[in-house]
Amino acid sequence: MADSILYFPQKELENLNLEEMSLEDLVALQEKLMDRMSALAEIEPEDMNSEAFEQWSEEYEKLEDLADDVADLLN
Repeated sequence: MADSILYFPQKELENLNLEEMSLEDLVALQEKLMDRMSALAEIEPEDMNSEAFEQWSEEYEKLEDLADDVADLLN
């Protein structure tokens, strides 16, 4: 895949109060995060030194951190 800047909207994932979410909402959020991480993994830029890869890795890390927070609450 050609390296290009990617935009993966995540506005609805900002400013979430995980502690106030119900168990069902947390499970649904976890599924959404896993789906997005999988989708991002499929479009990972090949050039690890590119701006596209830097942006991609920042977005992936945000999802991964949020998924870890959700998993902590579910366990």
